[in-house]
Amino acid sequence: MDDNAVHTQPAETEVVVADGEEIVSSGAVAFPPKPVEKVFYDKEGVFVHVASADGSTEVQVPGRLRLTQVNDEASVEWQPASAVEYRTDEDLGWAVINPSHGEQAAGEIPVPAGSPYAEYAFKFSVADLLSVERARADLGWQLLKFALRGSQQHVPTLHFNGANIKDFWQCLTRFVVLSKSTLNSAVYDVTDGNDSILSFDPEAASTFSNLFTEESLYAGFSKVTRFVRHLGTEVGLGTVVSSASTTTPQRPGHLRTTGSVSSGSGSPTTPRGDEFELLGYAQPSMLPMWLGDAAREPPIGFDEWQEFLDGDGRVARVPAFRRRLFKGGLEPGLRHYVWKFLLNYYDFDSTATGRENMDQRRQCDYCTMQEQWQTLLPAQMKRFGVLRDRRHLINKDVLRTDRTHPRFEDNDSIYLTRLENILTTYCFYNFDLGYVQGMSDLCAPIIDVMEDEVESFWCFAGFLDAVGDNFAEDQEPMRKQLATLQAMVKVADPQLSEYLAAQDSDNLYFCFRWLLVLFKRELDFDDTMRLWEVLWSNYLTPHFHLFCALSLLLLVKDTVISHKLGFNEIIKHINELSGKIDLGRMLSDAEVLCRRFMAVQSALPPDVQRVVPLSSSPVDGSCDITASLDQQSVMCTADGSAVLSSPSSVTAKC
Repeated sequence: MDDNAVHTQPAETEVVVADGEEIVSSGAVAFPPKPVEKVFYDKEGVFVHVASADGSTEVQVPGRLRLTQVNDEASVEWQPASAVEYRTDEDLGWAVINPSHGEQAAGEIPVPAGSPYAEYAFKFSVADLLSVERARADLGWQLLKFALRGSQQHVPTLHFNGANIKDFWQCLTRFVVLSKSTLNSAVYDVTDGNDSILSFDPEAASTFSNLFTEESLYAGFSKVTRFVRHLGTEVGLGTVVSSASTTTPQRPGHLRTTGSVSSGSGSPTTPRGDEFELLGYAQPSMLPMWLGDAAREPPIGFDEWQEFLDGDGRVARVPAFRRRLFKGGLEPGLRHYVWKFLLNYYDFDSTATGRENMDQRRQCDYCTMQEQWQTLLPAQMKRFGVLRDRRHLINKDVLRTDRTHPRFEDNDSIYLTRLENILTTYCFYNFDLGYVQGMSDLCAPIIDVMEDEVESFWCFAGFLDAVGDNFAEDQEPMRKQLATLQAMVKVADPQLSEYLAAQDSDNLYFCFRWLLVLFKRELDFDDTMRLWEVLWSNYLTPHFHLFCALSLLLLVKDTVISHKLGFNEIIKHINELSGKIDLGRMLSDAEVLCRRFMAVQSALPPDVQRVVPLSSSPVDGSCDITASLDQQSVMCTADGSAVLSSPSSVTAKC
């Protein structure tokens, strides 16, 4: 039965909890829908260590640990199942219970109804969590100890035996951000505030509420922009960003691949036992150096644009135009016109007369679709649950999209109205996809440029024709992109790949927002438009955004490794890049990386080959290399030469 359906109870008295109130029924009565409980963790084999009832022995009480969410509140709950008595006599050793079997182990004491062990059951809201202490007992079991905010409730220490503490830890960090205490390395403090990347509104998250259900930590991507800006401990941005940075960053072609990392004092830092030791990396990058010119060029102006058109108004030199667009973008005054070609509003081979006819057809088609939803009767809307849900989500997202931008800051802004109309009409244009959170981020810059609602809609529709798979309900396209990016990191910098793996961060879920909305939340409005124009050029590869993401990861490498950032610190550092990225540098570095990958395309893993073009374009002057390459054995230069830095069988044509 649909969870949102109205429940009709049989003619007997029972209690149903609805919106926090008890409603007693005695007869066939309709009730509001029951709250939906989402279970993120539910495992047996988690023990508490307590004294036995008579105080004579120490007892391990096995139980069941759950992490659940009802509405917006997440809770941790433990209930006892039975008890295991441990005697520390050396001749007896340890008796251990296997929670996956029903049989009784040595020393097990069943817990009957009314047992004193029931008093150790506990349940608390994750919002009340102050800190978590994570340690390993002498027995080898891993322990967790919770401290709650302003509460006298005592929470027993949890001993993980049959259950996996790592699974619970990852589930917990869906809802709180944990930062290692500066006073005690075993204690992780919970940051204040409810604006965490991982505390999200399930309704607002729409189809993304189950994003990467089993393993993801990032169901609430919409709040990443505001993620832990208030955290106290700052790590140096060093290699990250713009001219404000005081540390000279390393180019991707000159990344360190040595072993241990030295501290700021110049002496090697000695990692603690639970940290990753930077020793013995498998191999340096397999990519050759590329010594060509990746400098950015001035944007295309009106006069230059006219040179790309023939007498009938067709874009006659499309490859040359794509190259210039890739290298320089457009002057802002040209965007209103040229974006229509880039977003399939117009065809490149359309004439000026043909485009006038296209404008009229686009206008009529848009009005037809808009009228379809604007003229629905209330009785129809009452029975059109899918549209109601989508419109509700659209209304919420419109009110929080780019509200600091002058176009959208006023509540009565016509641009907000256009945004809502376009997103709703798109639900009728593409019934299958409809609306998913994040689409408003893609639509707002288009409205800002085009201004006209009809033109904005069709350009937005053309944009989603290219990236709409990102919003697929099963998230498979996003999974594939993240997996490809993970493989690209391994190729470009095995050291970084191994370090991220050691920190349980090699899944790169913190890059999810980058790829979903194409860095819209990381850049300001103008830089977003410049980046999108580069991506829309499809010049080197349709997957250039992956090389942009790779360039950023390589730029932060030194900071991540030298500061020995852990799981949560990496998330914090990555999200602090928002608003601080030097776009020009990111694009230049991404181009260098793409050309380096192109040079060894046939030697790359299959999933990486898919996003790397064959280097055979006569327009871009890139290298065409067929080679059996040793690691970093070829350097391709812009003048057409290939320099061998180590023996290799290579045939190169640049």
